[in-house]
Amino acid sequence: MVQEIDALSAMSWGVQPVMKRVEECYGEEINLFYKPAPVREVDPEQEKQKWINAGQQLGMPVNPSFWDEDPPESTELVNKAFEAAIEQYRGMDYIRALWRRGVAAGRDINDEDVLIELASDIGLDQEQFVEDLDRVEVETGERGELPFTFMEIQGNPAPKNGRVRYSDFKTQFTFQGVDEHEPQELQRFIEEYGPVATPEVMEVYGAQREESVQLLQDLNSVSSFEVGGEQFWTV
Repeated sequence: MVQEIDALSAMSWGVQPVMKRVEECYGEEINLFYKPAPVREVDPEQEKQKWINAGQQLGMPVNPSFWDEDPPESTELVNKAFEAAIEQYRGMDYIRALWRRGVAAGRDINDEDVLIELASDIGLDQEQFVEDLDRVEVETGERGELPFTFMEIQGNPAPKNGRVRYSDFKTQFTFQGVDEHEPQELQRFIEEYGPVATPEVMEVYGAQREESVQLLQDLNSVSSFEVGGEQFWTV
């Protein structure tokens, strides 16, 4: 399964709880890869409305004020940064950092200095990142609404544009005889994927917000910080 995403797609960020549940419940049975979607031009007003809609529909923090002052006109720079992080095998950690700063907090990410700083913050080799940022090539073309999710199950292709729900995957996997598993212990989930937002824990473990927060607070060595009015949990 391949999912094409970019740092300016609020829907790609918004479906992260679903994707984390898929990884947890089917990770032993599937190969899941994330890659940059083709570079796209963006209309700030249209994209802002998409962000508003994603925030209202999906529960992950979204700050559409990102588009109010000197907004980017394309995803070329952030896609190059994503590719540069992939070169160091940390692409998903990096784009989640971009989403937290850009989509969740509404702060600028279409700036080379910011992109380099975020790479350093998550422990990437800064010199290599700068070299790769200048060197990497990015794909162009049309994909429609993001994320673009392409599954091939026992040779049967199943592409989907835009919002995905856990039931979309479960139906496909069940039909093909792929077994669902229980997620790992919450502490290990935070250690593997953190920082994770409370809605991600709610989706993966099927718990309401109050119960999820209490479970998280009871864990050893787990702390939280706030971005965009939402709590993120890390070890």
